[in-house]
Amino acid sequence: MDEREKIFAELRKQNIRITKQRKAIIDVLEGKHLTIQDVYSELRKRGYNNLGTVYNNIDFLLEHKIVAQIFINGKKHYDLTIDEKSHSADSHIHVTCKVNNNIIEINDSKIFEDIKQNEIFKNFRITKLQLVVEGVCDHFEKDSCKKDEACFIKALGQAR
Repeated sequence: MDEREKIFAELRKQNIRITKQRKAIIDVLEGKHLTIQDVYSELRKRGYNNLGTVYNNIDFLLEHKIVAQIFINGKKHYDLTIDEKSHSADSHIHVTCKVNNNIIEINDSKIFEDIKQNEIFKNFRITKLQLVVEGVCDHFEKDSCKKDEACFIKALGQAR
């Protein structure tokens, strides 16, 4: 049984339904970081036309840590956390280019441990650690950087 089915089985034990809309949102988010409007646009293509239902289901998925909410370039994005080896809902790092909005995830336990072990947190147990790193490439050129093949972030993501 894969991770997704384990989570669904656990929810069913609690008499919580995994509706078609919830599954559709999970499918839409797979491998992507989308705003609520992006999710809604994708769902409309699949015949789901109620924006309120999208908001309610996103809230449900956030509550059950199936999806994480992150703020990138001033906007809320949603990130699927199940079936994802590089992070959990409570611990992950996103790196994003401010020029073309490319987003990648990195998982470096050393970074998490360095933060958690920092002296400032010696009497504090960290239970959630999300980090968003925004920037532009050293070789930033306005015209070429907007092309995915010239983007450091996109290339770094493909190398992982």
